[in-house]
Amino acid sequence: MNTVQKIQKELKNQKFFRDGWLLSLVSMVALGNVFIIVWSVTHIQRTSIELPVRFTSLSNFDQLGSWFRLYEIAEIAFIISLLNIFLAVLLYRKNRILSIFLSITAVMVVILAIAILLGFTVIKYGTN
Repeated sequence: MNTVQKIQKELKNQKFFRDGWLLSLVSMVALGNVFIIVWSVTHIQRTSIELPVRFTSLSNFDQLGSWFRLYEIAEIAFIISLLNIFLAVLLYRKNRILSIFLSITAVMVVILAIAILLGFTVIKYGTN
């Protein structure tokens, strides 16, 4: 039995992908990540001026950076959600509740990343 057949057999035996709650959470994470990637590619524009890249409630916009630093938002959201879903699948057999919490956390990270990305890219900085 080759490696591909072993992986297919393991995925068929995995109950994680039969759980409706978890499957819907994973699909929301996937759709959110696709939206983040598409929005980043279409709305982050090259500009010669430095843009605000960090916002805190104490000092408002407190760090400026290059336009490509805005892609870090999409990268971080993708990595965190991928790691959470991986851990949720891995831990499903031992603790279903923990898998649900990890999946919900991944959804929340994606929602927060969308809000941050929209906030930083909706403003036009003199570019057309």
